[in-house]
Amino acid sequence: MSTRTPMQRLLQQHNGYTPLLVQSFSQHQPCLRQSTRLFSNTSYNAAGVRNNKSYAPQQPNIKQPAQKSFEVMKKEQMKNIEQMPNDVGLIPGTFIMPSGDKLPSLFQEPGLRFKLEKYRIWLRIKEVFGRHYMGYFHVKPRADFQTSKIPSISKSLYTDMYTHFAQGNLSPISSQLCENIYSSLDQRIIARGPNTGMQWQLHRWLNEPKIVSHKYMPMSLEDNKDKTKQTTIQQVVVRMQSLQSLKKIKKVRQGGKVVEMLEEGSSQVAKPVTEYLVVQRLCKRGKMGEWMVWGTTRESSVEEALES
Repeated sequence: MSTRTPMQRLLQQHNGYTPLLVQSFSQHQPCLRQSTRLFSNTSYNAAGVRNNKSYAPQQPNIKQPAQKSFEVMKKEQMKNIEQMPNDVGLIPGTFIMPSGDKLPSLFQEPGLRFKLEKYRIWLRIKEVFGRHYMGYFHVKPRADFQTSKIPSISKSLYTDMYTHFAQGNLSPISSQLCENIYSSLDQRIIARGPNTGMQWQLHRWLNEPKIVSHKYMPMSLEDNKDKTKQTTIQQVVVRMQSLQSLKKIKKVRQGGKVVEMLEEGSSQVAKPVTEYLVVQRLCKRGKMGEWMVWGTTRESSVEEALES
């Protein structure tokens, strides 16, 4: 006869194994799992548990390749600078104020126009401050931005580029064109039909070229402490407004002579043209290069200014 009380017998009735109170407790508690250690490839051991010692031969450590010295890496970087392409793209943050119908009216949309003017002025202040701070305090000798000469330099580059493009010969000005614009113009020359050509003429300037963006930024891979070996880029957007004409001509033989004739649909009428010419100079390890044409760009949209 059992000596247990009725309450003790009740607690042991569940399957004869697990006490009822223990089962009830386990149903209301979260499942406890063995924890794992992140970023570790070793097995988890409980406290006080020792793994059996293994007498298998240990895998030898893989020998790491010898690290290059700082001087060797620096020389390689200097070689990379010398081989750096002259076309590094349009500097981020370049903003060209919209004009004409694209510019919000001062009377119809004064709020939007005010935001746009405020952004333009603030951006110009940042450009001037950043350009002079970098050029005067981080580069030796001090950078000569040639700001007053840029309009006349742009005139010369602009005229030379379109004159030689119309003639179909870019070789004389190859050193004045960045890689992408040279390739683009060259492909367009190749695509011309046989015995065809162009005649481009700039009749007069409607306005003097105007600088609308002027950026100067470092691109150096060198030790920044050496101010005489900085690598920088100066990139300027210039608005060019001129009266010009472009005629497409075709060479035909008449009476034993080659005569140039105007192609059908080609106009001799001069038209006003506004373009935004991008010119730049690269300074590699303290050696300033010549002015080059990067290409042309367009006016910024109002959305681009408001999203900046």
